[in-house]
Amino acid sequence: MELKVYDWEYFERGKTWYIIFAFVILAVVILSVLSNNLPWWVIVLLFAAGYLYFSLRANKNISIIIWKKVLQIWKNVYPWNELNWFVLEYHTKKQKIHNIVIIDNKNNHEIYTINDTEENLENFVNELNEYIPMLEKYNQSSLDKFVRRLKL
Repeated sequence: MELKVYDWEYFERGKTWYIIFAFVILAVVILSVLSNNLPWWVIVLLFAAGYLYFSLRANKNISIIIWKKVLQIWKNVYPWNELNWFVLEYHTKKQKIHNIVIIDNKNNHEIYTINDTEENLENFVNELNEYIPMLEKYNQSSLDKFVRRLKL
């Protein structure tokens, strides 16, 4: 069984978000130049370039494949005994399941945005549930939520 996902958690951002992001970066650069603070100017430009790089790289389509002994996520292979749970995250505005979160024994989590049909997702979840249980809710710390929104 195979599920198509993006290789990262994918956030759809509107024009307003990009305008505010560009305005903040531009304001910090202008203030840094006016105050002759060249290191801050360079740091902010590197931050903006890094963010744009990761934004462009994050939209690759990959597959999660269920095998009898392992779960394969693109090139990575996870034996079933290393995985504890999985969670489906619901997008309230779109009224559909948006992400799948795979949680391992150390409570590390991998988040992937789903890019497949609802029927294939349902079949995939049913089969995955035979190997690892599904959690109803996964509580994250405020820091985790903040880092996810920044996409760091």
